[in-house]
Amino acid sequence: MNNLLNMKSFLKFLSRNKVYTAIDVFGLSISLMFVILIAVYTVQELSVDKFHVNRDRICVIGNEDGPATAVPIPYRLQERYPEIEKVCPVIPNNLDNHQVFYGDKKLKASLMCADSTFFDFFSFKLLEGDPDRALQDRYNAVISETFARKMFGQEADAVGKSIRISDSTSVIVTGVMEDIRKSVLPYTDMLIRIERMGEFNGGLTKTTDNNAGATVGFLMLHEGADLSNRADDIHTYFKEIFWPYKIDVWKGVTVTPLNELYFKDFQWSTLERGDRNFVLVLMSVGILILIFAIFNYINLTVAQASQRAKEMATRRLLGSSRMELFLRLMMESLLLTLVSFLFGVLLAIAAVPYANELLDTRISLTEACTPVWFAVAAGIILLIGTLSGLLPALLISASKPIEVVRGTFRRQTKMVFSKCFITFQNTITIATLAAALIMGVQIHHMITAPLGYNTRNILVAENQFRSDSEKTAAMDGLRQLTCVKSIGFSNGTPFSGTNNLTGVYEGKSLSFQQMVLDSAAFKMLGLEIVQDNQVASGNNWSWYLSERALRDMELPLNAQSFNLEGNDPAPILGVLKDFQLRRITDESSPVMLRFRDFNQPNSWPWNILIEVEGDPFTAYKEIARIVEDVTKVEFEAKYLDSEIQESFDSQIRLVKIVVIFALIAILISLLGLLAMSTYFIQQRAQEVAVRKVFGSDNKSILFRLVGTFLIYVVIAFVIATPLVWYAMKEWLSGYSYRISLNPLYFIAAGLFCLLISFAAVVVQSFQAANANPVDSVANK
Repeated sequence: MNNLLNMKSFLKFLSRNKVYTAIDVFGLSISLMFVILIAVYTVQELSVDKFHVNRDRICVIGNEDGPATAVPIPYRLQERYPEIEKVCPVIPNNLDNHQVFYGDKKLKASLMCADSTFFDFFSFKLLEGDPDRALQDRYNAVISETFARKMFGQEADAVGKSIRISDSTSVIVTGVMEDIRKSVLPYTDMLIRIERMGEFNGGLTKTTDNNAGATVGFLMLHEGADLSNRADDIHTYFKEIFWPYKIDVWKGVTVTPLNELYFKDFQWSTLERGDRNFVLVLMSVGILILIFAIFNYINLTVAQASQRAKEMATRRLLGSSRMELFLRLMMESLLLTLVSFLFGVLLAIAAVPYANELLDTRISLTEACTPVWFAVAAGIILLIGTLSGLLPALLISASKPIEVVRGTFRRQTKMVFSKCFITFQNTITIATLAAALIMGVQIHHMITAPLGYNTRNILVAENQFRSDSEKTAAMDGLRQLTCVKSIGFSNGTPFSGTNNLTGVYEGKSLSFQQMVLDSAAFKMLGLEIVQDNQVASGNNWSWYLSERALRDMELPLNAQSFNLEGNDPAPILGVLKDFQLRRITDESSPVMLRFRDFNQPNSWPWNILIEVEGDPFTAYKEIARIVEDVTKVEFEAKYLDSEIQESFDSQIRLVKIVVIFALIAILISLLGLLAMSTYFIQQRAQEVAVRKVFGSDNKSILFRLVGTFLIYVVIAFVIATPLVWYAMKEWLSGYSYRISLNPLYFIAAGLFCLLISFAAVVVQSFQAANANPVDSVANK
């Protein structure tokens, strides 16, 4: 055993073969870095909301579009269905960037509204306060740990302090909770009682169901109860009491358990959502990268087999058994894997910020410092070390001393495994390169798609002014800036959406987007009136209608009015040219538009639109300086084209991951080809010498050697092309606005891989082709 544990000869071998050592350790370390990060991320994703004590009893009422309802609905369900023990309606993000005050201090905060039962449902840890009493009174509030530090400082006691949330009302801090993480509920600065929401939005109260989409209805069932089998009965009940079902806007009822909510594929949700397919893609990428590294280690070790065989032959002559040599080689593999794993951990720690940005998450490696994770790490090291070392150990330990002395051992080892691996590796590389290229072109195609309105150089900011005087002062300052071309006001934008009006026209349910804006914003966006009916706008119930609205109501272009059930006849001021609402891939809606003068007193637009000239970054800083001087709070805004691009963040992240995987595959391919070419050329050195003796020139030998490797790229291209063509065709079919597949994408990926392979083998092939045949024969 002591002899087995003596690694001096192995360490000496590694020191003499620094390139071999560096390639082995680098390949495994990079692969294990990805495996560690992906493993921690995957576990975090799969553990969302798994820490709540009552998670198995919690579900959410919703519809076919998503987990949305009105505030009163959960309470009515509790009265009707005995399976329900408690309810907790939550309004997650209706009050983002809300200004709150503590003395003279003013901050922006996100407010979440919830029932007093919130901490009966969710086991978020309170650092200060009692969860049973934290939301007992309608004027209570619980704030996050981060917000408490921002508002009150590091050491201050927040409980008992009063925070003003509007001009006339305040809340008392009764608790400080850890920041919300690993939950479908988004992070919030402040949690207040749901009764307070009516002060900001009259459609979100316990007695009104006008706003049917902003509330998430959490239900806690009695132990062992099941509400999913009552979905049909609930639907019948909703047809009687709930307006979206009465007019068939929603046609189904869903009861989703909390454990399934995060990965549920809803069309729309105000909650945090995960992508199970994305997690599976990441896991697959990690496994493939690890397989590449293991195969690469095997290739490199086999390439060095002749050198290690001499040492093992000597040990056999000195009395070591074949089993002892096998175990020694396996222990060497485990040692190298352990070293690579430790480097991989260090690389993972360094890469966490980049991984967080790429995955839009917060990976915490400290959470992996548990006995379970240590046991898993030991298992991974043992598995990788065993898989990596098994084939080389069997090959080298099986060598006979007489074969090593004669020099026949090198020629007896075959390259079937290496050839298959290189072909497999090139197949994956070509496939990922082609996929990354196609996905990148498709996403650029969607981001730059014509939407029917202007998107460039338009800065969209939420209205953060608290008085007409603040708004006037800021606008006067902005108009003095040379970078500001024009300023407009609106209630929403074509991309962010506006107020939704659902009504019935001649028995047909229609959902309109109501755009209210001033003439400056209309001109800035480049919207177009195709027909003006020259009708005076005498009230707030006269509209310009989009061409789609007329088509949906089957009205002629010159129609003068329309009448939704329950409303007065509305004059049609004119017809708007159609434009896309939200993303190009989203279903658009009919539009109702009217103009409003937001310069009048007490006119509160949702958004300020600022068209800029020159450098957008410089313009943003100048605009922020003016606004912050007036409001004394941080200015936040986004350029409209940036908002559009950010809406495709999940697709962009996927492309980045595929690109990273392709780059790693290329890197490992280079290392693998280097190992294979070294081994291959060593085996064929005598053959090359014989060919030169019989008249072959250096050029023909070089072509023969290089061609031997490039043929595997051609084979890989033939295998990869139909596979990736099918995969990309299926992926593109998920987008209504898409590119067509072009053979050039696949040819470009194949040629790039061919070029990389050529670069990897040409130097060694050139050296072999120009070697002195006398030396080659003498060495044999």
